[in-house]
Amino acid sequence: MTRKRFSAPLAWLAGLLGWAWLCLTFPVQARVLLRVGIAVNKPQVRLGSSTPARLLNPQGQLLAEVPAMQPLQASRVGSGVSVAGHQAERLYLQPTEPEGLVFIDQNWYRGWVELVPGERGVTAINQVGLEDYVSSVVGSEMGHRFPMEALKAQAVASRTYALYHRSRRSQQPFDLGNGIDWQVYKGVAAESNRTQAAARETAGQVLIHQGQVINAVFHSSSGGHTEDAGNVWLEARPYLQGVPDFDHHSPVFSWTATISAQQLQPLAAGIGAIRSIEILRSSPWGRAITLRLVGSQGSKEISGKEFRKALGLRSTRIAISPRGETTATASLTPAAATFPAFFEIQGRGYGHGVGMSQWGAAALASQNYSYQQILSHYYRNTSLAVLEGH
Repeated sequence: MTRKRFSAPLAWLAGLLGWAWLCLTFPVQARVLLRVGIAVNKPQVRLGSSTPARLLNPQGQLLAEVPAMQPLQASRVGSGVSVAGHQAERLYLQPTEPEGLVFIDQNWYRGWVELVPGERGVTAINQVGLEDYVSSVVGSEMGHRFPMEALKAQAVASRTYALYHRSRRSQQPFDLGNGIDWQVYKGVAAESNRTQAAARETAGQVLIHQGQVINAVFHSSSGGHTEDAGNVWLEARPYLQGVPDFDHHSPVFSWTATISAQQLQPLAAGIGAIRSIEILRSSPWGRAITLRLVGSQGSKEISGKEFRKALGLRSTRIAISPRGETTATASLTPAAATFPAFFEIQGRGYGHGVGMSQWGAAALASQNYSYQQILSHYYRNTSLAVLEGH
């Protein structure tokens, strides 16, 4: 994998100008800042600082000095937000000491807090340096016990993923969320010496395809083969192609789930008691794309994604078998008849299966593959670039 120098898009730089006064009044290690939505559209948000802090308005003017460890409460008032009797269209809580941390609800974070009005309440955003964010995400997503080269691969993937989405959300209140719909970010609690080293030793490195930062998605375990993006989402990506995986020692490589007929009924509205479940279309690697539920009063087609979400399955790489017998109620079938009591689902892997497999990366790292080699395997047709300024 080759390395290139890569300039951040102008949209990113424009976004940074809006925070220039914050950078001047509070030194940060990273040149790139991320805005991470922590508490979104909540009636109230608790916040505070581990050191003395300042409450600032959008112009950077001091509104109040806040003692260390003093909890505050933010809420929406009109079209703005209110904290400790001070109101503005948005507010900032900024520690006065470089080692200061902020807390939002239950967790501690590096950087500072931005408070903005949301549609249904107040939104608390953690503005944090890119590398501090990456260190926490590595710990939140992978932990710190995986081999170091796997942690480094996760650091590059997470940094790339963050900057890809940041570049597309310049007009939004925040760049990324902090949950599984984005990538998990738990703040300081998820950091360790090893996650910090993974971020530090890959600082500024991102994956690019044709000069552009890629959408470096990842997942826990593929069950033996990763998936083409086009088979999972609407758009194929040349760098997100299915490749052989090495996750055979993953605790979720294979699994079994038992789903009762009652659990399936919300999916079968209008078609009566379920007789069978058919996988109509699968990817070449065995992931269900379309399924048909066959009932006593008709049938219904649903996507594999919808089926997985409704039943809380680990993945869509599944095989389904009917088990047992039960008599359907009169409301579901016009005459007494027997139907499967439950369905046994044999599955493999955990997650959407696209991009890097975390357990596969760990296996490759344990065989002395470098993080560059791991990334080259899972993200095809990409190059490793270094952001200018790192």
